[in-house]
Amino acid sequence: MKAKQKTWIDATRGLAVAAALGATTAAFAQSDKPLTIGVVELFANPHFAEARKGIQDFAKTHNTKLIIQNAGFDATKEAQYIQTFITRKVDAILLSAVSPTGSLPALRQAKAAGIPVICYTTCIDPPQDKELVKSYVTSDNRGIGVTTGKAAATYIKTKLGGQAKVLMLTCEAFDVCKQRRKGLNEELVGLDIKILAEQEGYEVDKARPIAEAMLSAHPDANVFIAENQDAVVAAAQAIKAKGLTGKVAVFGIDIDAHVAQLIVSPDGIVHWTTGQDPYKLGARGIENAIRAARRQAVGDFIQYSPSPTFTKDNPAVAHKYVADRR
Repeated sequence: MKAKQKTWIDATRGLAVAAALGATTAAFAQSDKPLTIGVVELFANPHFAEARKGIQDFAKTHNTKLIIQNAGFDATKEAQYIQTFITRKVDAILLSAVSPTGSLPALRQAKAAGIPVICYTTCIDPPQDKELVKSYVTSDNRGIGVTTGKAAATYIKTKLGGQAKVLMLTCEAFDVCKQRRKGLNEELVGLDIKILAEQEGYEVDKARPIAEAMLSAHPDANVFIAENQDAVVAAAQAIKAKGLTGKVAVFGIDIDAHVAQLIVSPDGIVHWTTGQDPYKLGARGIENAIRAARRQAVGDFIQYSPSPTFTKDNPAVAHKYVADRR
């Protein structure tokens, strides 16, 4: 992607929301016209729950009412919600797009109605993204894949003699996960790795039986790569249930309180995950939506939120993550 990219790095999470996001312009003053912004979440999971908290906290301090809906991966529902937002004449829309192409008709309707749209976490494909969307706040998903790939590669080289039998739970129905896979592949290329099985599995209840079936079919696997937080949880649970603790190491992407607890667990199944910061991602998304509603510049089109790392070799980081969310 050739768009100028900006990494958004804030101060510590414990600061007030406005300070964490940087200086707030005078146009955000409480005396300004109240805004109503429609929000469409992609689906219900811990990432979007934490992003919602960031969205709500920022909106509370910036004279903004929210109408939040959850599409549940359904482009038809997404279109219905956007049409409702248009009818209600919201000032802006903050959207995690269901489909890079299937979401286009609804966004064209929003543009025709003069309602600015901000994407967060997921978006539509270029070149339509810059035509229909003001900005896209996300994580550097290829970079996240690179970071986890490096950690897995180091483990394979130092602990497994450069050879590994790998299982994977993926989420590559979404472009963000395709980008993660690119980063993973960049770091694993050249190693003596055999991928024994890989399958989509990004919701824990559905992914766990898939992981268990993989482990039953391939009990000789020694590395499990998981492309999102639910997949990390599913892989860890399946390994434990199959009595393979200590034999299969999990390297993942994404973080939530459950994954953080797995990182510090004495069983040591989850070795590493590269996280996102959905709270800051959501807060930056709603900030941009407010700016767009007030017809202010929102900055670079693509804006990256931080990607912290967590490893069982440094459990203090995961302990702090959990403590900060109590």
